[in-house]
Amino acid sequence: MAARSSTAERLAVVAWLCACDLPRDPEGTADRVALRGIRVGVIHEPPWACRRDGRSLAGAEVDLVREFARARGFDLTFTLGGETRLLAALQRFEYDLVIGGLVADSPYADDVGFTRTYHRAVDGEHVFAVPPGENAWTMQLEAFLGGADIDAALARGRADCGDS
Repeated sequence: MAARSSTAERLAVVAWLCACDLPRDPEGTADRVALRGIRVGVIHEPPWACRRDGRSLAGAEVDLVREFARARGFDLTFTLGGETRLLAALQRFEYDLVIGGLVADSPYADDVGFTRTYHRAVDGEHVFAVPPGENAWTMQLEAFLGGADIDAALARGRADCGDS
């Protein structure tokens, strides 16, 4: 029969992990974002992200990123582009985040990081794409998404972008 770990042993492991400064961002994304703002690649995919009639960007994920940045005092720079180009640039750490209706079973899953699923829909489990290996940055986004009102953001995205 396996021995159970005591509360003291579990606390010792947690303390050790904290002392090791985990989670880490090997490329410093969380620190860079705090200093210079978030560089966001945006894939046009209504109702998640869109630009309509020459106006500013809109959509559920655009609104969520704006809310995340506003709450933390981060500046934002959005760049609209194609999925392949943006995700390749994310892999090279040229962006801090790529949004636009991405789903967890993306063919890019081996090349970039993804947040945990924040919304399940008929088209898949929706995620944000993040630079590979940047765990502290990813955890910040996941903590925010875990408390965000996704249904309200999606309703605004549908109103702003349409559903197609």
